[in-house]
Amino acid sequence: MAIDPEVQEINRTMWSYGEYRHVADLLRPGAVELVERLAPGPGVRHLDVATGNGNVALLSARRGAAVTGLDLTDEFFPEARARFAEAGVEVPLHRGDAQELPFPDASFDLVTSTYGVQFAPDHTASCGEMSRVLRPGGRIGMCNWTARSWTAHFQAVLSAYFPSPNGHQGQPMLWGSPDYLTELFGDRFTFTTERRELFYPFATADDLVEFFENCFGPCIAAKNSISPSARWKELRAELVEMTEEFHTTDERGTGVPVEYLLVIAEKGSQ
Repeated sequence: MAIDPEVQEINRTMWSYGEYRHVADLLRPGAVELVERLAPGPGVRHLDVATGNGNVALLSARRGAAVTGLDLTDEFFPEARARFAEAGVEVPLHRGDAQELPFPDASFDLVTSTYGVQFAPDHTASCGEMSRVLRPGGRIGMCNWTARSWTAHFQAVLSAYFPSPNGHQGQPMLWGSPDYLTELFGDRFTFTTERRELFYPFATADDLVEFFENCFGPCIAAKNSISPSARWKELRAELVEMTEEFHTTDERGTGVPVEYLLVIAEKGSQ
């Protein structure tokens, strides 16, 4: 499927809204878990897709890997570069699309994406591109939201009022299904998957929704599109009501558990 430049630009603009670094802070434990599992070391050529402000890239580069970051928007790159500089590592950053990676075949030993590539509209294209740039015997590591996660429910409520510019194409939460990934990537890959949870520490459901309406690009885009009409109040009330169903108190504190699928896929050597 050819990339639609108009849709690409809408997505790029949407993801640039807000204070993403605060969202990235919530996602960082998933990045830590993934990098610890993959254990990249010196000499490993590592591509991080949808790198954002560099959570995974920074952790991998600190271990000595030769990391390259790519993201649909370069809005987050100044912060990423500041983090890299502070850590004393070098990570080249590229603006680009997961559906059309600007790198030669078999040019990486490791390709990762945390809560990112699953939102590319054309799953077949992004899967094919990740596989293409990965050498035989290389690995793909991902953290993907699942269909039963708070994120999936959040996106469903949001989309009912503010349809995706992709026309709901792609169904991103499918990437949280091991069976779907096996079908998508084919038998050339051997998969290891595990359901894990992040924990968003917010005292109330309303606090979490307020955080996302101020920091999360797609939520800000929805608010800008339908506010100040009564529909935004309706949407926000639905988000709070939905979030209350997930909100809990346990040994981690008070907040919302958010399920994701940790994925490690090894590419066959042939």
